[in-house]
Amino acid sequence: MRHLAWLLVAGLACGGAQAVDVTARVSLLGTAAHPSQGDAGYDSGYNPPTADQQSGRLMLDDFSDSAEWSAHGIVGRQHYRGFAVPGLQSSDLFRYRPLAGAQVSSDGLYDTTVLAWEVDRAYYEWRFDRASVSLGRQPIDWGVGRFWQPLNVFGAFAPTALDTDFKPGIDAAVLSWYPSAFSSLAGVFSPGPADDASIPSSAAVHYSTRVGETSQLTIVGGRVIGNDQFGGALEGDWKGLGWRVEGLYTKWHDTGDRSLFWIAGVDYRLDDGTLLTLEVYDNSAGATREDQLPSTVLPLRFRYGLQQQMSRHLLGFGLQKELTPLLSLNYMLLGAMLKNDQGQREVSLLNQLNLIYSLANESDLLLSLAVGSGKGLTAAGQPQSEFGQLPPTVTLRWRYYF
Repeated sequence: MRHLAWLLVAGLACGGAQAVDVTARVSLLGTAAHPSQGDAGYDSGYNPPTADQQSGRLMLDDFSDSAEWSAHGIVGRQHYRGFAVPGLQSSDLFRYRPLAGAQVSSDGLYDTTVLAWEVDRAYYEWRFDRASVSLGRQPIDWGVGRFWQPLNVFGAFAPTALDTDFKPGIDAAVLSWYPSAFSSLAGVFSPGPADDASIPSSAAVHYSTRVGETSQLTIVGGRVIGNDQFGGALEGDWKGLGWRVEGLYTKWHDTGDRSLFWIAGVDYRLDDGTLLTLEVYDNSAGATREDQLPSTVLPLRFRYGLQQQMSRHLLGFGLQKELTPLLSLNYMLLGAMLKNDQGQREVSLLNQLNLIYSLANESDLLLSLAVGSGKGLTAAGQPQSEFGQLPPTVTLRWRYYF
């Protein structure tokens, strides 16, 4: 904990005479699943998996015309019964030191409690006339896709993530230049973890500029954890229809293989305010047959969440609608298709429905329902589809900012 306290005190000192913006967030979450045979977490004795989480985030931020700094610390408790404890995160690949700690209590099989803390952000940024320099743990968010973003080479939220308010920070030095009001060029260097020499440092360049009246062009290139990557995105608007294409070419250093991950999507807002989203995905590093799935999940990029989907071809559909001034609805449908041993195509689907009720300006209540369909796990616990092993799940979350 002394690392967290030192960083927060140092941040306050950097603020000098400026007024520091001190805010916090508390969140309470509970999840329950109802697995059947073939689903992850299935227990023949019928002990439905449950999980609960209590967390707090303390945020210290200071802004001025010439500089800004930010320090965010998180403390929390997670309790899992039947659920697998979440593993490695993509941000772990780009953090020189963890600046985190955890105390784990487990029966070794079914019940696990984790008490944890971490420094999620701690950076300082200097601003100049047309440039800026930032050092420390900071979020890097690239890409234009709605569900998956190929250009988010330093990690992205999963499409099913319920908490997307704060993207996890990575340890990096960022130099940004703004040649015009509608263009920017940024270079990022992130050192590899100090305790794992097998993960190399990463560096990438991001360029964005306006094309025509309503279109935006983005180009990304670099070497990320040893993989050579280059890609781009183009997005715009045509007669009220938002459109985008985005793709990333990668040469993987561990295998020498090459892959292309691209997406194409459209948005359309109806007269009643309903927002419809449709996207298609093609990742040549993914599986096209059921028997390829076990080997797909082995590479480093999948274990750390840089590659979130197992299948090559996916389809995403989203609907957002404000039902009342206080109640909104978000619906997402993800679909994947794989060939079985007979060469026939098998479809796997994931439905997720989120209802968000605003309790006050600083508080809301979320109810989330998720149902997967498709082939479940084999007797050996191997996946046979993208979403078939996911059990029906209900989640209730309350959060409050102050």
